[in-house]
Amino acid sequence: MTGDGVGAPAQDNGKQAQVHALPAALSRLVVEQAPFGLVLVDDEGRIRWANDGFRALLESEDDELAGRSIDGLIRYSGFLCDWRDEWVALEEGWEPARLAADSHADGRLVLVSATPVEQEHGGRLRLLSVIDPGESPAALEPDAWRQLPARLPNMWLFEDRLRHALERADRAEGHVGMMVLRLDDHAALRESLSVAAFEALVARVEQRLARTLRREDSLIKLRPGCWGVLIEPPLTLGGLQVTVMRCLEAMEPPFWQEMHPTLLTLSAGVSIYPEDGELPSQLLASAETALERAGPSGHAFFDEALRHHLDEQLAFRQLLQDAVLAPEGHFQLLYQPQLELATGRCVGLEALLRWQHPRDGLLAPADFLPVVAELGEQVRLDRWVIATVIAQHAAWREAGSPLAELDVAVNVDGDLLDQATFDRRPLDLFLRQQGLEPGWLSLEFGQQGLIDHAAGQAHLLRRLGKLGIGLVANDIGASPVDLPRLASLPVSRVKLSPALMAPLAREGVLEALLRCFQALGIEVVLVGIETPGQLEAVRALGASLGQGHLLGAPQAPDDLAGWWEARPATG
Repeated sequence: MTGDGVGAPAQDNGKQAQVHALPAALSRLVVEQAPFGLVLVDDEGRIRWANDGFRALLESEDDELAGRSIDGLIRYSGFLCDWRDEWVALEEGWEPARLAADSHADGRLVLVSATPVEQEHGGRLRLLSVIDPGESPAALEPDAWRQLPARLPNMWLFEDRLRHALERADRAEGHVGMMVLRLDDHAALRESLSVAAFEALVARVEQRLARTLRREDSLIKLRPGCWGVLIEPPLTLGGLQVTVMRCLEAMEPPFWQEMHPTLLTLSAGVSIYPEDGELPSQLLASAETALERAGPSGHAFFDEALRHHLDEQLAFRQLLQDAVLAPEGHFQLLYQPQLELATGRCVGLEALLRWQHPRDGLLAPADFLPVVAELGEQVRLDRWVIATVIAQHAAWREAGSPLAELDVAVNVDGDLLDQATFDRRPLDLFLRQQGLEPGWLSLEFGQQGLIDHAAGQAHLLRRLGKLGIGLVANDIGASPVDLPRLASLPVSRVKLSPALMAPLAREGVLEALLRCFQALGIEVVLVGIETPGQLEAVRALGASLGQGHLLGAPQAPDDLAGWWEARPATG
């Protein structure tokens, strides 16, 4: 090998290496954040300063390094260093594996590069980059050692991503997760294996973790057998809990070492921004503190109360997932009457979903549907609701019940219109397969969900119309109303939000909406009529249809039949 070997500054036919000036700001950044050892020495080889990475490599907390000689602390196999002269060539036949094996002979650290630094008052120092080859893959090509610092975990990039994640979380008033993972009994494992075998095993652990995490999340090696994970926003606390559990579960399959299975486990400490720290360093320190409370193969949050809350959320999600996969034994439908306000005559029903929670009893949709959406199971559950309503309507018809003459509305999610979701069956095909008789079923969509999906589903909406399916825009008034877009859709009815019924100050808004939809020829249902005063007020405004507990509470099918028989004769 010639004199342009690893770590040697570029030379031009034996001339002195070019001297690089090091700006003060860059110097400060390097000292504070470098993910490997950096040490500045003078011409006599005395240490002028060293960064925290260098002290970590020495496994020493001694801050009094200034003035000590670098000799004996670092060496490079075959690389001679005279602090007053230039670098001498590598010996012939150097190999990286040999470097890793004999690097502990008279100093366990290895010099990777040296950069001359010019001082303002004259004279030169040298900035040395140092690693411990026991912490680095041994099977590197010789030329790869030129770029070895770039191959080490890049703490600068990690912290830059973390800072940007915190900024995004601030703008969205969201959260960022920080997780520290530690290989249980890694010290004993490292002693029982060769350096190469331990590094290979650690690399396979990292591969499993990388496959488990989302693409946008970041994994970094903090120290031997220990990793940091940045969980990027958008992030829910429940989702963070699931991520932690998946990382721990990723270690369950055995790792095979020379035809023998090795079982490994991880421990995890978790912190959350902004609750557990507002600075990157605080967030990482909180995760490290939580890690110390986590037992082997366990995890802990910095905030123990949050851990308890998230455990309950995780259990709730698991119960709900099981219920959605077997809905017949866990969900039930109640039916709430819709009445003509002028006559009191019942003209329709709305099917309302309830979940029978094993501990908390009967839960309303607002208590569990957001989690169903997070699980990606909304379409599955909506289809079960529709199929159940169709079966109930057929039972009423077969029994000759007058309830079979009523229209029935079902509140569903806009994703139901997406033909690429669930089992890829178009909605109209699904309805025909249920034996649907036309003319009585309406599907209620949230205003924005209907608008978002309608543009690409014009043909499907026409096919639904041919099946006699009515389209209803639900919860109008809870958000800004897009009258032009609604008027362009085949919507036959709208339901106004119960929020419009509460304050008398909104009477003008309510009246304006009624007039607009009446002009468009769209029927309006007022939801949330709970008091006689509200009933009189909406009648005075000329509203035609209403729904609320005053008019009829949600009821099971058997109770609804009794309500029907007991209703006033004028109904």
